[in-house]
Amino acid sequence: TKLAIREGVREIWLTSEDTGTYGRDIGYSLPLLMQDLIDVTPPGVMLKIGMSNPPYFMEYLEPMAKILRHPRVYSVLHVPVQAASNSVLARMKR
Repeated sequence: TKLAIREGVREIWLTSEDTGTYGRDIGYSLPLLMQDLIDVTPPGVMLKIGMSNPPYFMEYLEPMAKILRHPRVYSVLHVPVQAASNSVLARMKR
């Protein structure tokens, strides 16, 4: 990360199939990761969180709301709305 920033990187995007599940298998969490990144990321570098399904994101709603208000974090939340409706999922054959 330090090398990338020295080379001019100004945005770090955290992305996966479901970012909200980050760290569940290792006793960690997305809010902890984000706070760690905020702590080591210098001013002028922005962080962006990728897609998260509602059930996982809701587990961390308060800490993530605080993180999304941080000036170095884009306050954008990518949530697949079809995941909130079983009837929509059924019509999508999911």
